[in-house]
Amino acid sequence: MKTKLKYLLIASILMVSVFSCVKDNFNFDKWDKEVQYDASFAAPVAWGDLAFTDALRMYDSTGLFIVNEEGYVSLQYLTRVSSNKVNEIIYLNNQNVNGTVESPDFNFAQFSAFNDTVSFFYTDFLTFSMFNAEAEIDSLILKTGIMDIATNSTFSHSARLYVKFPSVTKNGVPFSTIFTYTPGGGSSVSLNNDFTGYNIDLTQTPTNFNEIPVEIRLTLFWSGTTDNSGTVSFDVNMKDMQYKIMHGYFGENTLFFESDTIDISLFKSNDWEIERYLFMDPKFKIYYWNSYGVPSQFYFDHLVAHSVLQGDMNILDDANNLPIGPANPYDVNYALVVGQRMLDSLKVNKENSNIDDVVNARPQWIQFKARATTNPAGLDHHNFVIDDSQIEVEVIMELPLWGYIYNWNLKDTAKVDLSDLQNEYNPIKRVLVRVDIQNGFPIEAFGQVYFTDENYVILDSLFYTYEERLLDAAKVDASGKVLDFSRKITKIEYVDERLKKLETCKYVVYAAQANTTNAVAGTVIKIFKDYRVKFDVGFEVDLEVEGNIDSISNAF
Repeated sequence: MKTKLKYLLIASILMVSVFSCVKDNFNFDKWDKEVQYDASFAAPVAWGDLAFTDALRMYDSTGLFIVNEEGYVSLQYLTRVSSNKVNEIIYLNNQNVNGTVESPDFNFAQFSAFNDTVSFFYTDFLTFSMFNAEAEIDSLILKTGIMDIATNSTFSHSARLYVKFPSVTKNGVPFSTIFTYTPGGGSSVSLNNDFTGYNIDLTQTPTNFNEIPVEIRLTLFWSGTTDNSGTVSFDVNMKDMQYKIMHGYFGENTLFFESDTIDISLFKSNDWEIERYLFMDPKFKIYYWNSYGVPSQFYFDHLVAHSVLQGDMNILDDANNLPIGPANPYDVNYALVVGQRMLDSLKVNKENSNIDDVVNARPQWIQFKARATTNPAGLDHHNFVIDDSQIEVEVIMELPLWGYIYNWNLKDTAKVDLSDLQNEYNPIKRVLVRVDIQNGFPIEAFGQVYFTDENYVILDSLFYTYEERLLDAAKVDASGKVLDFSRKITKIEYVDERLKKLETCKYVVYAAQANTTNAVAGTVIKIFKDYRVKFDVGFEVDLEVEGNIDSISNAF
């Protein structure tokens, strides 16, 4: 049975409980004669003093209720989405440089005897192809990568090729390698080197970005032939590279966020209806966690609420004032040092948007698509990213409980088992339940409970009147805060004839109607975290036992 109206059924629960009390406290085996026993007794059943924060801990497992910045309570609906993975937007292509050293590059004038050598030295540049035509990369540290170099010599002399990358270092040592060729030509040598953990500085060329120098030196060793013709070719490939950190200017990139929907269950439930309400300060909040070291702007290009009353409502319609539309994006805080994760937030309210109209139209859900663009101001070489950089966004629809609700109608049905009442020797002749509630909430409640058979034919109701007042609303001051407790004592009496009506009860149908204090006149209230309700529940039971105790005992 649902907790929201469980106290309405306490009489039924107590009636069932009485049977077990009688059975446990009387030893029928000691009697073997006819008796008549009349008794009445009263007992407390439950009492409590429950604050709103206590109720949240017990019943709000979804976390829908929060204490807001002003100290009173809000109802919130939220979802969290993330941008693309950074390596889907800012990534490293495979890079390549190749070249050939030919015999005309050498001066062979003093190259004619054993132990003679001749060398040629030059510097080439490996220009990086980038993920973005505007990108200008200064430096990076590789998380993974492969340096693949393939070479071939056609010289008749033996030879050595020295390849050095002076700006590609690990532990401060530049990467270099040597290839050795035997005389006679047709000699091929290759190298496949793990580049994990290497630092690459791309500012050591005249261009000052996107390039690394490659130093090439080829030395020939005279091998007893006068044929000096030939070439040494090389093909350098840097591939399968993933960066750990990258610095520079990354240009303009668009980050896409997952499309998502916030369901607003307050206006979607089939268990209740609200005739009229007012939220004084609805908010649409966006929180950003940004580990990109890149200036970025965030905006929604789709932000639509589906309303019960008006269908789809475009929240971006108020484009002139809304600080999150495509024409007016929001500058998000970004990381200034590596490892930093910046928090930023934006609040959309009735002052800068149409969110007030949206909430009052009973939205069932809000759907959105979001984007962010990098470097909106242009060239700035202070950009950096790390391998897990991301912009995470939490989107919240907050409804502060400041306002009023008029005629909130709730209804539900529960299946029950009152088979114990069908006992031939039922000794209960009367049950009176007394519920004393001191209410510190600015809410009044009315209710009724119907007991039905398996075909939902009404057998009886819990209260004699059509709609019993269960809670008196606490009075409030001009600011909507409660001044003092209200008090309401409710008595529920069942006599023998009413109890018999419930012998075929299979379902309990219950309904309630709630209003905030003086909602009919538009009085606004606030729900604070220290509001509380105090209650005492007790009952009186009249018993009458007749007949052979053994037979009564056996019946139990």
